[in-house]
Amino acid sequence: MSSHWKRLAGLAAALAIAASACSPSGPSQSPGSSPTGTAPGGTTTPTAAAIPQGGTLSIAYASDIQHLDPAVQYDTVGIAATRLMFESPLTYEPGSSKLAPMLASEMPTVSSDGLTYTIKLRTGVKFVKQDGSVLREMTADDLVYSLNRVLDPKLKPNPSPVASAFFGNIAGAADVIGGTATTASGIKASDATTVQIKLVKADATFMNILATTFAAVVPKELAGEDTAAFDSAPVGTGPYVLKSYTKGQQAVFAANKSYWLPGQPYLDEIDFKVGVDDNAALQQVEGGTLDLMGDIIPAGSFTQVTSDPQYKDQIVHHTLVETSYLSMDTAQPNGGPLSKLKVRQAIEAAIDKDNIVQILHGAGVPANCILPPDMAGFNPNCHPYTYSVDNAKALLTEAGYPNGFSTTLYTDTTDPDPQIAAALQQDLKAIGITAEVITQSFDTFLGTIETPHAAPLVFVGWFEDYPDPSDFIDPILSCASAVAGGANAAWYCNKDVDAKAAAARGEVDPTSRLKHYQEIQDQIMADAPWVPIYHQDWYTLVGKRVGGFEIHPVWLYSLRDVYLKPGS
Repeated sequence: MSSHWKRLAGLAAALAIAASACSPSGPSQSPGSSPTGTAPGGTTTPTAAAIPQGGTLSIAYASDIQHLDPAVQYDTVGIAATRLMFESPLTYEPGSSKLAPMLASEMPTVSSDGLTYTIKLRTGVKFVKQDGSVLREMTADDLVYSLNRVLDPKLKPNPSPVASAFFGNIAGAADVIGGTATTASGIKASDATTVQIKLVKADATFMNILATTFAAVVPKELAGEDTAAFDSAPVGTGPYVLKSYTKGQQAVFAANKSYWLPGQPYLDEIDFKVGVDDNAALQQVEGGTLDLMGDIIPAGSFTQVTSDPQYKDQIVHHTLVETSYLSMDTAQPNGGPLSKLKVRQAIEAAIDKDNIVQILHGAGVPANCILPPDMAGFNPNCHPYTYSVDNAKALLTEAGYPNGFSTTLYTDTTDPDPQIAAALQQDLKAIGITAEVITQSFDTFLGTIETPHAAPLVFVGWFEDYPDPSDFIDPILSCASAVAGGANAAWYCNKDVDAKAAAARGEVDPTSRLKHYQEIQDQIMADAPWVPIYHQDWYTLVGKRVGGFEIHPVWLYSLRDVYLKPGS
Protein backbone atom coordinates (compact mmCIF):
# COMPACT_ATOMS: atom_id res chain seq x y z
CA MET A 1 0.00 0.00 0.00
CA SER A 2 0.03 4.84 -0.12
CA SER A 3 1.20 5.81 -0.89
CA HIS A 4 0.69 2.41 1.00
CA TRP A 5 0.94 -1.33 1.37
CA LYS A 6 3.46 -2.08 -1.33
CA ARG A 7 3.17 -5.26 -3.29
CA LEU A 8 6.52 -6.89 -2.63
CA ALA A 9 7.28 -8.16 -6.13
CA GLY A 10 10.69 -7.05 -5.18
CA LEU A 11 14.12 -7.46 -6.62
CA ALA A 12 16.06 -4.68 -4.94
CA ALA A 13 18.99 -3.17 -6.76
CA ALA A 14 21.88 -1.20 -5.32
CA LEU A 15 20.31 1.60 -3.36
CA ALA A 16 21.36 4.94 -4.78
CA ILE A 17 20.05 7.88 -2.82
CA ALA A 18 19.96 9.99 -5.95
CA ALA A 19 18.44 7.35 -8.19
CA SER A 20 18.76 7.74 -11.93
CA ALA A 21 16.23 6.70 -14.51
CA CYS A 22 16.94 5.78 -18.10
CA SER A 23 13.49 6.27 -19.45
CA PRO A 24 11.80 6.87 -22.76
CA SER A 25 9.85 9.54 -20.89
CA GLY A 26 8.99 12.85 -22.41
CA PRO A 27 7.80 16.04 -20.70
CA SER A 28 4.42 16.02 -19.04
CA GLN A 29 2.04 18.79 -18.16
CA SER A 30 1.58 19.50 -14.48
CA PRO A 31 -1.83 19.73 -12.85
CA GLY A 32 -2.52 23.33 -12.05
CA SER A 33 -0.81 24.59 -15.21
CA SER A 34 -2.29 25.95 -18.38
CA PRO A 35 -1.49 24.19 -21.65
CA THR A 36 0.93 26.93 -22.62
CA GLY A 37 1.88 28.21 -19.19
CA THR A 38 4.13 27.17 -16.36
CA ALA A 39 3.82 24.39 -13.82
CA PRO A 40 3.33 25.24 -10.12
CA GLY A 41 7.06 24.88 -9.52
CA GLY A 42 7.86 27.20 -12.42
CA THR A 43 8.83 24.54 -14.96
CA THR A 44 7.83 25.39 -18.51
CA THR A 45 5.29 22.96 -19.89
CA PRO A 46 4.79 22.08 -23.55
CA THR A 47 1.77 23.14 -25.52
CA ALA A 48 -1.03 20.62 -25.66
CA ALA A 49 -0.28 20.03 -29.33
CA ALA A 50 3.28 18.98 -28.45
CA ILE A 51 2.02 15.87 -26.67
CA PRO A 52 0.58 13.18 -28.94
CA GLN A 53 -3.08 12.43 -28.37
CA GLY A 54 -5.04 9.19 -28.55
CA GLY A 55 -4.46 5.47 -28.57
CA THR A 56 -4.80 2.74 -25.96
CA LEU A 57 -2.10 2.15 -23.36
CA SER A 58 -1.85 -1.30 -21.76
CA ILE A 59 -0.44 -2.05 -18.32
CA ALA A 60 -0.37 -5.38 -16.47
CA TYR A 61 -0.23 -6.21 -12.77
CA ALA A 62 -0.06 -9.57 -11.05
CA SER A 63 -2.39 -8.28 -8.33
CA ASP A 64 -6.00 -7.21 -8.63
CA ILE A 65 -7.43 -3.79 -7.77
CA GLN A 66 -8.54 -3.82 -4.14
CA HIS A 67 -10.96 -0.88 -4.31
CA LEU A 68 -11.85 2.00 -6.60
CA ASP A 69 -13.35 4.04 -3.76
CA PRO A 70 -10.72 6.57 -2.65
CA ALA A 71 -11.96 6.56 0.95
CA VAL A 72 -10.70 3.02 1.49
CA GLN A 73 -8.21 2.30 -1.32
CA TYR A 74 -4.78 1.63 0.16
CA ASP A 75 -2.37 -0.32 -2.05
CA THR A 76 -0.14 0.78 -4.90
CA VAL A 77 -2.02 -1.17 -7.58
CA GLY A 78 -5.42 0.31 -6.77
CA ILE A 79 -4.10 3.81 -6.19
CA ALA A 80 -2.71 3.88 -9.74
CA ALA A 81 -6.23 3.10 -10.95
CA THR A 82 -8.05 5.34 -8.49
CA ARG A 83 -5.98 8.41 -9.44
CA LEU A 84 -7.20 8.12 -13.01
CA MET A 85 -10.75 8.92 -11.87
CA PHE A 86 -10.44 10.93 -8.65
CA GLU A 87 -8.60 14.08 -7.61
CA SER A 88 -7.77 15.77 -4.33
CA PRO A 89 -7.33 19.44 -3.43
CA LEU A 90 -3.56 19.10 -3.80
CA THR A 91 -1.14 16.84 -5.65
CA TYR A 92 2.61 16.59 -6.36
CA GLU A 93 4.44 17.93 -9.37
CA PRO A 94 5.60 15.37 -11.96
CA GLY A 95 8.75 13.60 -10.78
CA SER A 96 8.78 15.57 -7.54
CA SER A 97 7.62 15.58 -3.95
CA LYS A 98 6.79 19.29 -4.24
CA LEU A 99 3.13 20.02 -3.52
CA ALA A 100 0.97 21.71 -6.14
CA PRO A 101 -2.72 22.63 -6.50
CA MET A 102 -5.05 20.09 -8.10
CA LEU A 103 -8.73 20.76 -7.43
CA ALA A 104 -7.66 23.76 -5.36
CA SER A 105 -7.15 26.79 -7.56
CA GLU A 106 -4.09 27.79 -5.54
CA MET A 107 -2.18 26.54 -2.52
CA PRO A 108 -4.30 26.82 0.66
CA THR A 109 -3.73 29.74 2.99
CA VAL A 110 -2.91 28.94 6.62
CA SER A 111 -3.66 31.11 9.64
CA SER A 112 -0.77 32.47 11.72
CA ASP A 113 -1.44 29.93 14.47
CA GLY A 114 -1.28 27.06 11.96
CA LEU A 115 -4.80 25.86 12.79
CA THR A 116 -7.04 27.11 9.97
CA TYR A 117 -6.63 26.14 6.31
CA THR A 118 -8.62 27.97 3.66
CA ILE A 119 -9.01 26.11 0.37
CA LYS A 120 -10.25 27.87 -2.77
CA LEU A 121 -11.56 25.35 -5.30
CA ARG A 122 -11.50 25.60 -9.08
CA THR A 123 -14.68 26.47 -10.92
CA GLY A 124 -15.92 24.52 -13.92
CA VAL A 125 -14.72 21.14 -12.64
CA LYS A 126 -17.29 18.48 -13.51
CA PHE A 127 -18.21 15.12 -12.06
CA VAL A 128 -18.47 12.76 -15.02
CA LYS A 129 -20.34 9.45 -15.02
CA GLN A 130 -19.17 6.14 -16.48
CA ASP A 131 -21.05 6.72 -19.73
CA GLY A 132 -19.23 10.03 -20.22
CA SER A 133 -22.21 12.22 -19.35
CA VAL A 134 -21.77 15.10 -16.92
CA LEU A 135 -23.39 14.70 -13.50
CA ARG A 136 -22.83 18.33 -12.44
CA GLU A 137 -20.12 20.75 -11.37
CA MET A 138 -18.13 20.20 -8.19
CA THR A 139 -18.77 22.56 -5.27
CA ALA A 140 -17.29 23.19 -1.83
CA ASP A 141 -20.07 21.07 -0.32
CA ASP A 142 -18.62 18.03 -2.10
CA LEU A 143 -15.22 18.49 -0.45
CA VAL A 144 -16.92 18.94 2.94
CA TYR A 145 -18.93 15.77 2.36
CA SER A 146 -15.90 13.80 1.13
CA LEU A 147 -13.79 14.58 4.19
CA ASN A 148 -16.65 13.74 6.56
CA ARG A 149 -17.22 10.51 4.65
CA VAL A 150 -13.63 9.38 5.30
CA LEU A 151 -14.31 9.90 9.02
CA ASP A 152 -17.61 7.95 8.94
CA PRO A 153 -17.40 4.81 11.14
CA LYS A 154 -20.40 3.34 9.30
CA LEU A 155 -18.61 2.85 5.99
CA LYS A 156 -19.06 -0.72 4.81
CA PRO A 157 -17.44 -3.23 4.93
CA ASN A 158 -14.84 -1.31 6.96
CA PRO A 159 -14.24 2.33 7.89
CA SER A 160 -11.41 4.17 6.18
CA PRO A 161 -8.07 2.82 7.46
CA VAL A 162 -6.72 6.36 7.97
CA ALA A 163 -9.73 8.17 9.45
CA SER A 164 -8.01 8.85 12.74
CA ALA A 165 -4.35 8.70 11.70
CA PHE A 166 -4.66 11.24 8.86
CA PHE A 167 -7.80 13.26 9.61
CA GLY A 168 -8.31 12.84 13.34
CA ASN A 169 -6.68 16.21 14.09
CA ILE A 170 -9.52 18.11 12.41
CA ALA A 171 -11.74 19.80 14.98
CA GLY A 172 -14.77 17.61 15.62
CA ALA A 173 -13.33 14.61 13.73
CA ALA A 174 -13.19 12.54 16.91
CA ASP A 175 -16.94 13.01 17.35
CA VAL A 176 -17.64 11.68 13.85
CA ILE A 177 -15.24 8.76 14.27
CA GLY A 178 -16.83 8.00 17.63
CA GLY A 179 -20.32 8.01 16.15
CA THR A 180 -21.66 10.96 18.16
CA ALA A 181 -21.77 13.37 15.20
CA THR A 182 -22.25 13.07 11.45
CA THR A 183 -20.15 16.08 10.47
CA ALA A 184 -16.95 17.52 11.90
CA SER A 185 -17.29 21.02 13.33
CA GLY A 186 -13.93 21.97 11.81
CA ILE A 187 -14.97 21.41 8.17
CA LYS A 188 -17.13 24.20 6.75
CA ALA A 189 -17.99 25.60 3.32
CA SER A 190 -17.73 29.40 3.41
CA ASP A 191 -19.23 29.71 -0.06
CA ALA A 192 -19.64 27.61 -3.20
CA THR A 193 -15.89 27.46 -3.85
CA THR A 194 -14.30 27.92 -0.42
CA VAL A 195 -13.72 25.41 2.38
CA GLN A 196 -12.23 26.16 5.78
CA ILE A 197 -10.68 23.37 7.82
CA LYS A 198 -9.78 23.94 11.47
CA LEU A 199 -7.33 21.68 13.27
CA VAL A 200 -7.08 20.88 16.97
CA LYS A 201 -3.29 21.24 16.88
CA ALA A 202 -0.90 22.67 14.30
CA ASP A 203 0.22 19.91 11.95
CA ALA A 204 3.15 20.20 9.56
CA THR A 205 1.83 17.28 7.47
CA PHE A 206 -1.70 18.48 6.76
CA MET A 207 -0.90 19.90 3.32
CA ASN A 208 0.44 16.47 2.37
CA ILE A 209 -2.70 14.81 3.68
CA LEU A 210 -4.77 17.05 1.39
CA ALA A 211 -2.84 15.47 -1.51
CA THR A 212 -3.59 11.85 -0.58
CA THR A 213 -6.24 9.90 -2.46
CA PHE A 214 -8.19 9.73 0.81
CA ALA A 215 -8.87 13.47 0.41
CA ALA A 216 -10.28 12.99 -3.10
CA VAL A 217 -13.53 14.79 -3.82
CA VAL A 218 -16.55 12.59 -4.57
CA PRO A 219 -20.15 13.59 -5.44
CA LYS A 220 -22.17 13.75 -2.25
CA GLU A 221 -25.33 12.24 -3.79
CA LEU A 222 -23.58 9.12 -5.18
CA ALA A 223 -20.83 8.12 -2.72
CA GLY A 224 -22.66 6.66 0.27
CA GLU A 225 -21.71 4.36 3.13
CA ASP A 226 -21.42 1.25 0.93
CA THR A 227 -17.91 1.43 -0.51
CA ALA A 228 -18.46 -1.74 -2.57
CA ALA A 229 -21.37 -0.07 -4.35
CA PHE A 230 -19.27 3.00 -5.15
CA ASP A 231 -16.44 0.69 -6.27
CA SER A 232 -18.76 -0.71 -8.92
CA ALA A 233 -19.94 2.69 -10.20
CA PRO A 234 -17.25 5.29 -9.37
CA VAL A 235 -17.80 8.91 -10.38
CA GLY A 236 -15.07 11.51 -10.03
CA THR A 237 -13.44 14.55 -11.62
CA GLY A 238 -10.35 12.87 -13.09
CA PRO A 239 -9.12 12.55 -16.70
CA TYR A 240 -10.57 9.05 -17.14
CA VAL A 241 -13.81 7.23 -16.34
CA LEU A 242 -14.27 3.53 -15.65
CA LYS A 243 -15.60 1.99 -18.88
CA SER A 244 -15.65 -1.61 -17.66
CA TYR A 245 -14.18 -3.86 -14.98
CA THR A 246 -14.06 -7.64 -14.74
CA LYS A 247 -12.60 -8.50 -11.36
CA GLY A 248 -9.45 -10.56 -11.58
CA GLN A 249 -9.05 -9.84 -15.28
CA GLN A 250 -9.25 -6.31 -16.60
CA ALA A 251 -10.34 -2.73 -16.00
CA VAL A 252 -10.71 -0.35 -18.95
CA PHE A 253 -10.58 3.40 -18.39
CA ALA A 254 -11.86 5.74 -21.11
CA ALA A 255 -10.96 9.38 -21.69
CA ASN A 256 -13.13 11.92 -19.87
CA LYS A 257 -14.14 14.23 -22.72
CA SER A 258 -15.34 16.84 -20.20
CA TYR A 259 -12.11 16.99 -18.20
CA TRP A 260 -11.32 20.42 -16.77
CA LEU A 261 -7.60 20.59 -17.68
CA PRO A 262 -7.06 21.59 -21.34
CA GLY A 263 -5.00 19.12 -23.36
CA GLN A 264 -5.68 16.14 -21.11
CA PRO A 265 -6.28 13.27 -21.07
CA TYR A 266 -3.68 12.22 -23.62
CA LEU A 267 -5.01 8.71 -24.26
CA ASP A 268 -8.30 7.37 -25.55
CA GLU A 269 -8.19 4.41 -23.18
CA ILE A 270 -6.04 2.67 -20.59
CA ASP A 271 -6.29 -1.12 -20.54
CA PHE A 272 -5.51 -2.10 -16.95
CA LYS A 273 -4.84 -5.87 -16.95
CA VAL A 274 -4.70 -7.72 -13.63
CA GLY A 275 -3.81 -11.27 -12.68
CA VAL A 276 -0.86 -11.25 -15.10
CA ASP A 277 2.25 -13.03 -13.82
CA ASP A 278 5.25 -10.68 -13.75
CA ASN A 279 7.30 -13.06 -15.95
CA ALA A 280 4.49 -13.09 -18.51
CA ALA A 281 4.23 -9.30 -18.36
CA LEU A 282 7.97 -8.97 -18.97
CA GLN A 283 7.77 -11.24 -22.02
CA GLN A 284 4.84 -9.23 -23.38
CA VAL A 285 6.73 -5.93 -23.06
CA GLU A 286 9.75 -7.52 -24.72
CA GLY A 287 7.49 -8.74 -27.53
CA GLY A 288 5.77 -5.39 -27.98
CA THR A 289 2.28 -6.60 -26.98
CA LEU A 290 2.22 -4.77 -23.62
CA ASP A 291 3.21 -1.18 -22.90
CA LEU A 292 3.95 -1.18 -19.17
CA MET A 293 4.78 -3.66 -16.42
CA GLY A 294 2.97 -2.65 -13.26
CA ASP A 295 5.49 -4.72 -11.30
CA ILE A 296 9.25 -4.87 -11.36
CA ILE A 297 11.51 -7.03 -13.48
CA PRO A 298 11.35 -10.47 -11.85
CA ALA A 299 14.44 -11.78 -10.09
CA GLY A 300 15.08 -14.63 -12.51
CA SER A 301 15.29 -12.26 -15.49
CA PHE A 302 16.91 -9.26 -13.83
CA THR A 303 20.53 -9.79 -14.91
CA GLN A 304 19.61 -10.83 -18.44
CA VAL A 305 17.34 -7.82 -19.03
CA THR A 306 19.43 -5.13 -17.31
CA SER A 307 22.64 -6.23 -19.07
CA ASP A 308 21.09 -6.46 -22.56
CA PRO A 309 21.99 -3.35 -24.63
CA GLN A 310 18.75 -3.54 -26.61
CA TYR A 311 16.78 -2.65 -23.49
CA LYS A 312 18.99 0.21 -22.32
CA ASP A 313 16.46 2.91 -23.24
CA GLN A 314 13.49 0.91 -21.94
CA ILE A 315 14.66 0.30 -18.38
CA VAL A 316 13.31 2.70 -15.76
CA HIS A 317 14.63 2.63 -12.22
CA HIS A 318 14.11 4.71 -9.12
CA THR A 319 14.89 4.39 -5.43
CA LEU A 320 11.70 3.96 -3.44
CA VAL A 321 11.01 5.56 -0.09
CA GLU A 322 10.17 2.12 1.24
CA THR A 323 10.98 -0.43 3.93
CA SER A 324 10.38 -4.17 3.60
CA TYR A 325 9.97 -5.82 6.97
CA LEU A 326 8.83 -8.77 9.06
CA SER A 327 6.00 -7.69 11.34
CA MET A 328 5.19 -9.53 14.57
CA ASP A 329 1.81 -9.59 16.30
CA THR A 330 2.68 -7.65 19.45
CA ALA A 331 -0.84 -8.13 20.84
CA GLN A 332 -1.10 -11.85 20.10
CA PRO A 333 -4.15 -13.22 21.95
CA ASN A 334 -3.95 -15.43 25.03
CA GLY A 335 -0.44 -14.33 25.88
CA GLY A 336 0.99 -15.84 22.70
CA PRO A 337 4.76 -15.87 22.36
CA LEU A 338 4.94 -12.86 20.01
CA SER A 339 3.24 -10.71 22.65
CA LYS A 340 6.45 -11.04 24.73
CA LEU A 341 9.15 -8.44 24.11
CA LYS A 342 12.11 -10.79 24.53
CA VAL A 343 10.67 -13.20 21.96
CA ARG A 344 10.42 -10.36 19.43
CA GLN A 345 13.92 -9.18 20.32
CA ALA A 346 15.14 -12.75 19.76
CA ILE A 347 13.62 -12.70 16.29
CA GLU A 348 15.28 -9.31 15.64
CA ALA A 349 18.65 -10.93 16.37
CA ALA A 350 17.88 -14.09 14.40
CA ILE A 351 17.39 -12.60 10.92
CA ASP A 352 20.40 -12.69 8.59
CA LYS A 353 19.65 -9.65 6.42
CA ASP A 354 22.85 -9.99 4.41
CA ASN A 355 21.73 -13.44 3.32
CA ILE A 356 18.39 -12.04 2.21
CA VAL A 357 20.20 -9.39 0.21
CA GLN A 358 21.96 -12.23 -1.61
CA ILE A 359 18.55 -13.58 -2.61
CA LEU A 360 18.10 -10.13 -4.14
CA HIS A 361 21.21 -10.80 -6.25
CA GLY A 362 23.40 -8.95 -3.76
CA ALA A 363 21.90 -5.64 -4.78
CA GLY A 364 19.79 -4.72 -1.74
CA VAL A 365 20.60 -2.60 1.26
CA PRO A 366 19.84 -4.00 4.74
CA ALA A 367 17.36 -1.98 6.79
CA ASN A 368 18.26 -1.52 10.44
CA CYS A 369 15.40 0.77 11.47
CA ILE A 370 12.00 1.97 10.25
CA LEU A 371 12.72 5.11 8.22
CA PRO A 372 14.29 4.61 4.76
CA PRO A 373 17.37 6.56 3.62
CA ASP A 374 15.47 9.00 1.38
CA MET A 375 13.05 9.94 4.17
CA ALA A 376 13.64 13.07 6.24
CA GLY A 377 14.70 11.96 9.72
CA PHE A 378 16.62 8.89 8.53
CA ASN A 379 19.30 8.09 11.10
CA PRO A 380 22.25 6.06 9.73
CA ASN A 381 23.37 5.36 13.29
CA CYS A 382 20.12 3.63 14.26
CA HIS A 383 21.16 -0.03 14.59
CA PRO A 384 19.66 -1.47 17.78
CA TYR A 385 19.91 -5.18 16.89
CA THR A 386 22.83 -7.21 15.57
CA TYR A 387 22.54 -10.59 13.89
CA SER A 388 23.54 -13.25 16.43
CA VAL A 389 22.05 -16.74 16.65
CA ASP A 390 23.54 -17.21 20.13
CA ASN A 391 22.01 -14.00 21.45
CA ALA A 392 18.69 -14.89 19.87
CA LYS A 393 18.65 -18.30 21.55
CA ALA A 394 19.54 -16.75 24.90
CA LEU A 395 16.68 -14.24 24.61
CA LEU A 396 14.23 -17.01 23.75
CA THR A 397 15.34 -18.94 26.83
CA GLU A 398 14.91 -15.84 29.00
CA ALA A 399 11.41 -15.43 27.56
CA GLY A 400 10.52 -18.96 28.66
CA TYR A 401 10.83 -20.68 25.26
CA PRO A 402 14.14 -22.62 25.43
CA ASN A 403 12.80 -25.09 22.86
CA GLY A 404 11.14 -22.47 20.68
CA PHE A 405 7.53 -22.64 19.44
CA SER A 406 5.46 -23.00 16.28
CA THR A 407 3.86 -20.16 14.33
CA THR A 408 2.88 -19.07 10.81
CA LEU A 409 4.44 -16.55 8.43
CA TYR A 410 2.40 -14.93 5.64
CA THR A 411 3.59 -13.23 2.47
CA ASP A 412 2.71 -12.54 -1.17
CA THR A 413 3.08 -15.16 -3.93
CA THR A 414 5.24 -13.06 -6.24
CA ASP A 415 8.90 -13.91 -6.85
CA PRO A 416 11.12 -13.48 -4.85
CA ASP A 417 8.83 -13.09 -1.83
CA PRO A 418 8.38 -16.83 -1.25
CA GLN A 419 12.18 -17.26 -1.37
CA ILE A 420 12.62 -14.47 1.16
CA ALA A 421 9.97 -16.06 3.37
CA ALA A 422 11.84 -19.37 3.10
CA ALA A 423 15.04 -17.64 4.21
CA LEU A 424 13.22 -16.11 7.18
CA GLN A 425 11.82 -19.56 7.96
CA GLN A 426 15.35 -21.01 8.06
CA ASP A 427 16.61 -18.18 10.27
CA LEU A 428 13.79 -18.82 12.73
CA LYS A 429 14.40 -22.58 12.61
CA ALA A 430 18.02 -21.96 13.64
CA ILE A 431 16.80 -20.64 17.01
CA GLY A 432 14.07 -23.24 17.49
CA ILE A 433 11.05 -21.44 16.04
CA THR A 434 9.07 -23.50 13.52
CA ALA A 435 7.27 -21.19 11.09
CA GLU A 436 4.86 -22.49 8.48
CA VAL A 437 5.06 -20.25 5.42
CA ILE A 438 1.73 -19.36 3.83
CA THR A 439 1.82 -17.50 0.51
CA GLN A 440 -1.31 -15.84 -0.85
CA SER A 441 -2.28 -13.72 -3.83
CA PHE A 442 -1.87 -10.09 -2.90
CA ASP A 443 -5.57 -9.28 -2.53
CA THR A 444 -6.12 -12.33 -0.29
CA PHE A 445 -2.92 -11.53 1.58
CA LEU A 446 -4.09 -7.99 2.38
CA GLY A 447 -7.40 -9.31 3.65
CA THR A 448 -5.57 -11.70 5.95
CA ILE A 449 -3.12 -9.26 7.47
CA GLU A 450 -5.80 -6.59 7.97
CA THR A 451 -7.86 -9.06 10.02
CA PRO A 452 -7.04 -8.85 13.74
CA HIS A 453 -4.49 -11.47 14.78
CA ALA A 454 -5.00 -13.67 11.70
CA ALA A 455 -1.30 -13.54 10.74
CA PRO A 456 1.31 -13.85 13.54
CA LEU A 457 4.27 -13.05 11.27
CA VAL A 458 4.04 -11.05 8.03
CA PHE A 459 6.64 -10.21 5.40
CA VAL A 460 5.44 -7.05 3.65
CA GLY A 461 6.60 -3.60 2.62
CA TRP A 462 5.51 0.00 3.18
CA PHE A 463 5.82 2.75 0.55
CA GLU A 464 5.25 6.37 1.50
CA ASP A 465 1.89 8.10 1.22
CA TYR A 466 3.66 11.42 1.47
CA PRO A 467 7.24 12.58 2.12
CA ASP A 468 7.21 12.95 5.89
CA PRO A 469 8.41 10.60 8.66
CA SER A 470 4.97 10.70 10.27
CA ASP A 471 3.77 8.51 7.40
CA PHE A 472 5.93 5.65 8.67
CA ILE A 473 4.41 6.02 12.15
CA ASP A 474 0.78 7.20 12.17
CA PRO A 475 -0.85 4.87 9.59
CA ILE A 476 1.08 1.69 10.45
CA LEU A 477 2.48 1.91 14.00
CA SER A 478 -0.13 3.85 15.97
CA CYS A 479 -2.97 2.74 18.24
CA ALA A 480 -5.47 4.28 15.82
CA SER A 481 -4.22 2.07 12.98
CA ALA A 482 -4.39 -1.16 15.03
CA VAL A 483 -7.94 -1.84 13.87
CA ALA A 484 -9.67 -4.20 11.45
CA GLY A 485 -9.01 -3.00 7.92
CA GLY A 486 -6.07 -0.89 9.09
CA ALA A 487 -2.45 -1.13 8.04
CA ASN A 488 -0.88 -1.95 11.42
CA ALA A 489 -0.02 -5.61 10.76
CA ALA A 490 1.90 -5.76 14.05
CA TRP A 491 -1.17 -4.61 16.04
CA TYR A 492 1.29 -2.35 17.83
CA CYS A 493 -0.08 0.24 20.27
CA ASN A 494 2.05 2.37 22.59
CA LYS A 495 0.16 5.42 23.85
CA ASP A 496 3.38 7.16 24.84
CA VAL A 497 4.58 6.82 21.23
CA ASP A 498 1.22 8.17 20.03
CA ALA A 499 1.55 11.21 22.29
CA LYS A 500 5.09 11.89 21.11
CA ALA A 501 4.05 11.48 17.47
CA ALA A 502 1.19 13.95 17.95
CA ALA A 503 3.63 16.46 19.45
CA ALA A 504 6.11 15.91 16.61
CA ARG A 505 3.45 16.62 13.97
CA GLY A 506 2.82 20.01 15.54
CA GLU A 507 6.49 20.95 15.98
CA VAL A 508 7.30 23.96 13.79
CA ASP A 509 11.09 23.84 14.05
CA PRO A 510 12.27 21.39 11.35
CA THR A 511 15.46 20.32 13.13
CA SER A 512 13.67 19.69 16.41
CA ARG A 513 10.85 17.90 14.60
CA LEU A 514 13.13 15.41 12.88
CA LYS A 515 14.99 14.79 16.14
CA HIS A 516 11.64 13.90 17.74
CA TYR A 517 10.95 11.38 14.99
CA GLN A 518 14.35 9.79 15.47
CA GLU A 519 13.56 9.40 19.18
CA ILE A 520 10.16 7.93 18.33
CA GLN A 521 11.86 5.48 15.97
CA ASP A 522 14.26 4.45 18.74
CA GLN A 523 11.37 3.84 21.13
CA ILE A 524 9.43 1.76 18.60
CA MET A 525 12.50 -0.30 17.76
CA ALA A 526 13.00 -0.98 21.49
CA ASP A 527 9.45 -2.39 21.49
CA ALA A 528 10.39 -4.53 18.44
CA PRO A 529 7.12 -4.74 16.47
CA TRP A 530 9.07 -5.14 13.20
CA VAL A 531 12.27 -6.59 11.90
CA PRO A 532 13.21 -4.04 9.19
CA ILE A 533 14.89 -6.10 6.44
CA TYR A 534 15.76 -4.03 3.36
CA HIS A 535 15.01 -0.92 1.32
CA GLN A 536 14.03 -1.43 -2.30
CA ASP A 537 14.94 0.03 -5.64
CA TRP A 538 12.38 -0.33 -8.42
CA TYR A 539 13.44 -1.54 -11.88
CA THR A 540 10.88 -2.06 -14.61
CA LEU A 541 10.75 -2.40 -18.40
CA VAL A 542 8.75 0.04 -20.52
CA GLY A 543 7.45 -0.51 -24.05
CA LYS A 544 9.14 1.37 -26.88
CA ARG A 545 6.10 3.45 -27.77
CA VAL A 546 5.53 4.85 -24.26
CA GLY A 547 6.23 8.50 -23.51
CA GLY A 548 5.86 10.55 -20.33
CA PHE A 549 6.42 7.64 -17.96
CA GLU A 550 8.49 7.90 -14.80
CA ILE A 551 8.56 6.36 -11.36
CA HIS A 552 7.07 9.07 -9.17
CA PRO A 553 8.59 9.46 -5.67
CA VAL A 554 5.13 9.59 -4.08
CA TRP A 555 2.67 8.04 -6.55
CA LEU A 556 4.97 5.30 -7.89
CA TYR A 557 2.99 5.04 -11.16
CA SER A 558 1.26 8.22 -12.37
CA LEU A 559 -0.54 6.98 -15.48
CA ARG A 560 -2.38 10.23 -16.10
CA ASP A 561 0.84 11.75 -17.51
CA VAL A 562 1.61 8.92 -19.96
CA TYR A 563 1.13 9.17 -23.73
CA LEU A 564 2.00 7.13 -26.83
CA LYS A 565 4.75 8.33 -29.13
CA PRO A 566 3.94 9.41 -32.71
CA GLY A 567 3.86 6.60 -35.24
CA SER A 568 3.15 3.94 -32.64
